[in-house]
Amino acid sequence: MQKKILGVFFTILFVGVIGILYNFFNYADDEIVQTKQYPSPLKMEKKTQNLDSSWIDGLARSSKNRYEYPVNELFMQINLHKYIPPKVKSYKLIISNVDRYSVFCVIQTLSSLKLPFVLSKDKNIPNVYINSSKDGVLKKVTKKLKEYDIDSKIVEEWK
Repeated sequence: MQKKILGVFFTILFVGVIGILYNFFNYADDEIVQTKQYPSPLKMEKKTQNLDSSWIDGLARSSKNRYEYPVNELFMQINLHKYIPPKVKSYKLIISNVDRYSVFCVIQTLSSLKLPFVLSKDKNIPNVYINSSKDGVLKKVTKKLKEYDIDSKIVEEWK
């Protein structure tokens, strides 16, 4: 009994191996790869195209727009005048010789005339900005500073 089972098993194994080898050798020739032959650049003929029939010329002559942008167009207009403050006219007091005495006299003079002013320092040079639009008061400041031997002049500035 074991011999019969072993014989049937080897017979099935033998038939299976022969079937696999038959299929392998029979269909192996079907997949032949064909390579494309490219002509050499030296043998190729140069083709010149007539400029009258080129696609660029046809596109230039057409009046119909047959293209679309790849994105949507968006137009925005923002009125920035609401957010940017208008320029303010101010007057700058220029002093010829700057020292502690002259700065002290300027501060005392502007305080006595009750003028709003801003004193700032830029590279060890004091800048005095006066917020007044009256010419008579500004001339009075320069006259008062002349009494203390301080040469000064007032220049108009926009900020």
